[in-house]
Amino acid sequence: MGSIDALIRDLRRFEGSKEVTRALRKQIRQPIPAVRKAIRRRATDTLPKRGGLNVWAAQTKVSARVSLAGRGAGVKLKGSRKSSKDKSDLKRLDAGKVRAPSWGRRGKGAWHVQSVAPGFFTRPAAEVDQWRDACLAAVDDALEVIRRG
Repeated sequence: MGSIDALIRDLRRFEGSKEVTRALRKQIRQPIPAVRKAIRRRATDTLPKRGGLNVWAAQTKVSARVSLAGRGAGVKLKGSRKSSKDKSDLKRLDAGKVRAPSWGRRGKGAWHVQSVAPGFFTRPAAEVDQWRDACLAAVDDALEVIRRG
């Protein structure tokens, strides 16, 4: 089993690094549909149904950024969701907090913070074993291609 540090070191000296990098990124992104399904399932199961917060959060767009540069090498999963006025705080929702209007009033100072089940995004992303296995397999495959020349 190879490490990401060894891969980065070897990629710098390898002539066909672009092809290896492209294949690596593609292989790492393969489990994203399973991660999306797990996030949607967790959102609909754990977040409040009344008012439609669970359905709204389940429509979160999930993408992965694969970075192979220096010490910041790794995979970063990102969730984004547009709402009215382009303000949606998914990070805070994942932490278990959501802003809600008090008794239907939406004026200044008429909002409160409500606690919800934390981890609708981060827990399923960490629990999907396919993700970890795909990353390890991708690194091993890339190292094998580099070592073969």
